[in-house]
Amino acid sequence: MKKNQNFIATRAEHITYNLFWFGQNLLWGYAGFLATYLTLGLGIDPARAAAIIFAPQIWDAVNDTLFGYVVDRFRFKNGQQFMPWVRIGTFGIGIITIIMFSIPKSLPHDVQTIWFIASYVIFDAFYTFLDAPAFAMATVMTDNIQERTSFISGNKLFAMLGGIVPVVLVGTVTGKFGWSLGAVLFCGLGCLLMIPYLFFGKERRVQTEAEKEEKFTFRQMFLYLKSNKYLLTCLLAFVVFGMTAFESIMSTYVALICFGDSGRQLFIAAAAALPVILVSSLLPVLARKIDKFYLLIGGLVFSIIVSLVALFVGYQNFLPAIILIALKCVGLACWQVIIYMLVADTTEYGTYKSGTRATGITFSLQTFISKLKNAAVNSFMLLCIAWTGYNAELEVQPVQVVSRIWKVFLSVPVIGYVIGILILLCFYKLRDPDVQTMAKYNNHEISFDEAKEKLEARFGLPAER
Repeated sequence: MKKNQNFIATRAEHITYNLFWFGQNLLWGYAGFLATYLTLGLGIDPARAAAIIFAPQIWDAVNDTLFGYVVDRFRFKNGQQFMPWVRIGTFGIGIITIIMFSIPKSLPHDVQTIWFIASYVIFDAFYTFLDAPAFAMATVMTDNIQERTSFISGNKLFAMLGGIVPVVLVGTVTGKFGWSLGAVLFCGLGCLLMIPYLFFGKERRVQTEAEKEEKFTFRQMFLYLKSNKYLLTCLLAFVVFGMTAFESIMSTYVALICFGDSGRQLFIAAAAALPVILVSSLLPVLARKIDKFYLLIGGLVFSIIVSLVALFVGYQNFLPAIILIALKCVGLACWQVIIYMLVADTTEYGTYKSGTRATGITFSLQTFISKLKNAAVNSFMLLCIAWTGYNAELEVQPVQVVSRIWKVFLSVPVIGYVIGILILLCFYKLRDPDVQTMAKYNNHEISFDEAKEKLEARFGLPAER
């Protein structure tokens, strides 16, 4: 049996990979203000703006899975599968983002609508090119599970840091320079930070001859998904966690209604962001000693306990409330970082069971689910706000509405955590040592008999190479 040598990433790859995600989220964070741009920047009616944004988002969600199908079927002439897509996306995303934010205000609204939809569809294509393949690069730069954990936790840390910058500065920048020049500034800096990785990032995993000749059909794609039960479990938990993640999107309501000052929204946003930064920083160290699955469960349980304490303490005293919000967001930080690592681990299980390495489909499906989750959580949150009896026409809400807002803010994530924990405990059996063994077998470092001896009892027979 031919074996591949172990492959380990360089320090330059670690640094430039983190900078890549920081830069990408500078750009993505700015693009997150499209609704504000359409309504305040161009003066489009909010209802019309909602319809304009909704139309391309349907395609936005669908094309990720289609692109994963393409990625897993297609190999570039140099044998690479992911990095060329990242390069294409990086060099196109900045230009199209600037075009999207440069719609002349003097144009008729119909022309503005056509301009926006056309540019958004192209923007989404370039973003898809660079997002899912860049996630997948973590699985081909190294075959070491701990190093892969380091890549993904660094990804989430720097993505969070990059995403915070537009939230803090977009009002000042667009107020002083306008939306178009603001896009030039954010996109220019973002792309400058992304470009170094295009030269340092390396795909090291060697394809077998069978993989080079393999062409993935839609039928095989769905069979792969059916066979990879742990991927489906992760994505289901991802949806549950994401649909109940009210910490950021309800921050304005909590600040204005519970704390009586919309300016305190920044404190709530910071309280939600800081645990993610801290957890992302500590996770590579902690994961060397504790299986990341147990870190996830422990973080969620901790947040459930803190949330119950916060419900009891209440919102009347701002400082204790904001401290408890920060502590409860440890669970938010854990699932937002670790769930991506679990998805990466399922690629090894899928390859172990099927013999097919459908990395592109895995990460494209992850992006697809993430976008559906983002759309669903806003709708679900608005339904919960409606349940509280909130009346937008009232400057001061009744006491019972204020109390219900606080309860929704704290209890809905708790419900999501409980359901997610049950899903993972019942149906997700992969642990770090298992994944490391699967990675070695998939990379032809151990034999069929060695893999069978270690894994058959819990995961069944591996696919023969």
